[in-house]
Amino acid sequence: MNVRFSKYKQIAIGLGLIGLVGCQSLPTPQQPEVEKKPSTEKKTIKKSDGVVITPYDREEIQRKKMQVVIPEQRSKQQFEDGRQLPAFKKLMQKTQQAYTQGKWNEAEAAALQAQRLAPQSAETFLYLALVAQKKNKPANAEALAQRGLSYAQSNAMKKQLWQVILKAAQQQKDQKMIQQAQKALKSL
Repeated sequence: MNVRFSKYKQIAIGLGLIGLVGCQSLPTPQQPEVEKKPSTEKKTIKKSDGVVITPYDREEIQRKKMQVVIPEQRSKQQFEDGRQLPAFKKLMQKTQQAYTQGKWNEAEAAALQAQRLAPQSAETFLYLALVAQKKNKPANAEALAQRGLSYAQSNAMKKQLWQVILKAAQQQKDQKMIQQAQKALKSL
């Protein structure tokens, strides 16, 4: 029985070696070939995994000297706050009319709509602060005026906003803010 087992073992080892030798004699996969086409067409490289590479022609890349243009230095930054929009102008007219007529809710609603069109307009914050003052909400008036100051571009607008802040601070009896507002008004 040992003889038979060893014969089977020898046959199995022999077949395994033949299989290994046979695998080594299989042809190896070829390297990707570059297609040769006329010079008017772009060269493409096809790889064995199906990827096609199309390199750029060197003629397409052009080098140019960069020209750096330095804009004029401005002392103040100008915001594109949307004040030039016709809808904004119409809403601000509506706000002014409602405010002068004492219709605080209408003035506030129109100013809020205008603010959506021009969120960086100091004018909308001024009217919202004035309406808050008329509604006896000095804390809101002060906060809105402070926010408007961050967008105010002219000294006239800054002065109006500081006046609102001063009045709101006086209503709240905030001595520190009163002094700050008075100092700012004197400097304008």
